Amino acid sequence: MSKWMRVLVGFGNCGPCGVGIYLWFFGVQTLMALEARYIARKMPVVKKVPVELPDLSASQASGKKLSYFGYEFEVPWDDIDEVKSRTIGGNKAIIAFQSGNVLSVWSGSPRQFVNTVLSSGKIDQDTFRQIYGDEALQSDYALHRIMLGTTPDKITPFVPKRDAVSHGMLLLMKGISAPRGAESGFFAVRAGEFTGFQYGRPLNPPGGLSVELFADSGSLDFIFGQKVNGSTIISQLDINRILPYRAI
Repeated sequence: MSKWMRVLVGFGNCGPCGVGIYLWFFGVQTLMALEARYIARKMPVVKKVPVELPDLSASQASGKKLSYFGYEFEVPWDDIDEVKSRTIGGNKAIIAFQSGNVLSVWSGSPRQFVNTVLSSGKIDQDTFRQIYGDEALQSDYALHRIMLGTTPDKITPFVPKRDAVSHGMLLLMKGISAPRGAESGFFAVRAGEFTGFQYGRPLNPPGGLSVELFADSGSLDFIFGQKVNGSTIISQLDINRILPYRAI
């Protein structure tokens, strides 16, 4: 029996008075702990935290240098389908390959995720700062790092009430915002001036796989689409080749 369950049973054995005392001091935290475990059952991805990539080597295959939205990077494939590739608006590029694979590149403005959270109307900036501190407001990367590091086991009946509520909010955000394929892992990545996270790992048959990178100048998302039963299998070496890019 866990520590908090032993304490709960102990208060219960004291009768209504004991239960009342427990609820007064630990009621909110207990509800948040139960909610955290419910979220974990519905969205198991919230139990994962970012880890380092086990292999940082990059593909040496013949490829092509590309530039979009003021940044330059290389893809390890030279079969780009110019007819199907296109730019949408000023922040999204669809790069199609003759193999049937697709690479989508999205560009975002600085603090876009932070501003989205604040503009939801559910929490104002001052309250957000009081709960999560100044660091979480500084950048999208900082907020993602704090959010992705939150797990259900950090919410127990005996943490401070404020911590239980703040961790519960982050846990729900983490589950809702996790991209498809993230169930296979979160990975910390670095590329030039950018730091960020890889969601998922290369699989065959393919699952979801994306990389989200942040810098003071903005953010870039790489979304990898692999054709089922296609001739070209996207590997981690391929992903590592694409990420080291620079501003132009």
